[in-house]
Amino acid sequence: MSVPGEPLIRLYNYDHPPVRPLVPGDTAEHCGGRIVGLLFTGLVGYRSEDAAAYHAMASSIVTADSTVFTITLKPGWTFHDGTPVLARHFVQAWNHTAYGPNEQANAAAFEKILGYAEVHPEVHPDGRPPSTDRLAGLRVLDDHRFEVTLAEPFSIFPTLLGSPAFLPLPDVFFADRARYLRRPVGNGRYRLVRAEAGAGHLLTAFEDYRGVDRPGPGSLLLLHYPDRDSAYQALLAGELDYLDALPQDAVADRRGVRELAGRVVGRPGLMLQALAFPSYLPGYDDPDLRKAVSLAIDRPEIIARALGGGQRPADGWSVEGVGGRLPGQAGRYCTFDPVAAREHLDRSGFDGTLEFHSPASARGWLGALSEGVGRVLGLDCSLVLYDRVRDYYDAVENRTVTGIFRADWAADYPALENFLRPLFHSDGPFNDTGYARPEFDALLAAADAAPDEAVATARYRAAERLLAQDMPHVPLWQEWATAGYSARLGNVRMTSQGDLDLHAVTVRSDCP
Repeated sequence: MSVPGEPLIRLYNYDHPPVRPLVPGDTAEHCGGRIVGLLFTGLVGYRSEDAAAYHAMASSIVTADSTVFTITLKPGWTFHDGTPVLARHFVQAWNHTAYGPNEQANAAAFEKILGYAEVHPEVHPDGRPPSTDRLAGLRVLDDHRFEVTLAEPFSIFPTLLGSPAFLPLPDVFFADRARYLRRPVGNGRYRLVRAEAGAGHLLTAFEDYRGVDRPGPGSLLLLHYPDRDSAYQALLAGELDYLDALPQDAVADRRGVRELAGRVVGRPGLMLQALAFPSYLPGYDDPDLRKAVSLAIDRPEIIARALGGGQRPADGWSVEGVGGRLPGQAGRYCTFDPVAAREHLDRSGFDGTLEFHSPASARGWLGALSEGVGRVLGLDCSLVLYDRVRDYYDAVENRTVTGIFRADWAADYPALENFLRPLFHSDGPFNDTGYARPEFDALLAAADAAPDEAVATARYRAAERLLAQDMPHVPLWQEWATAGYSARLGNVRMTSQGDLDLHAVTVRSDCP
């Protein structure tokens, strides 16, 4: 294939095309998110080596009170159509995303900005339609500066600004929406050349890109396969260059290392694997049962026997590499202690069958885990596996699961707060267990209002420690990402987000 900007790298991009248009504020799933992340660059980026936040398009983000932030842009940046990126492009994009009638998937990202209740009908105090289409807390100061006012202090607000919701939109999006949707225009490392059903997305490097993370390869072809096994076979056949996550069975028995002749890379991801306990089901709502199950899990043994040995046993509700993380927050409850496990089980009075719900892809390690828990606690354990992942998530979201369920969480941004609020705040958007504790919510609010990041971190840590009393989720391990690559690639590294490091990778000219 001859394309602009050779050499070309062929990347796996999940098992389906983007489910929504490639508009940053409307992209909330992995496939579309990967493409948007290549087409756009935000105010903040996250370093490939450790996920630490850094200023990307922002020259400075200044606040005196964690409520009013003045954001200054670096000059000279342009969109792919050659038009300059200005402060108003961020403000217009944020207003568009937050405005309720636009039904953007990432609208809730703006709930902390002053005026969100007025632009988003679902949160309007008296249920009326929005009274305005502009957030009161956004103000353009000049071409390269704008001001953000929050409804209340939020000390880590700058860390959020690398998320897709906070990206800019060019003038063409508002002037000719149909034209933009045919070929989205961003300000990132790559620009879109074409997108065809069944042929994937072809991107080529943007020559005028001003960021520090300039790409190495000239072009990318993002391809879809029905499942990871199919993608793995394409990698072995030389039809794919990078598969970001090898099939679990190929990792567990190290078959992937052998079949790819060592062309495998891995690193800990910003993802925590856990078991969630539905507080709305009798028996499963007892903290002593949760502690009993946690103490009955031999994490290192399961990692070695069923997962290939890369995962790191959890000791709290965040993972290494996340800003603010403090080791050991779960206390003794993430250690293997059969005697203590049975003591907590006796206190709970539970004597039924433990159910473990999950997509079928976790059959191997979840089977080993449930077998071990049953043996330690003397209980019958059963697996309830879902062949269709969508059916599993529907059951979780609709609260029709009838037992413990798998709950993995990947960071939207690398901060401790992001591992706490979405999952455990009583109004958290992903609080699928029904967990509610007023003291926990109050500590999060106090952390948000902290005068500086150090005080905020101390308060977020205090909130995390409260979880050890209730164990709404039983932390298991920090996920290990294992990727495979073709013989065409050299200097292959994996970013902290699990993607191919496009700044470092090289393509061999002697390989077709």
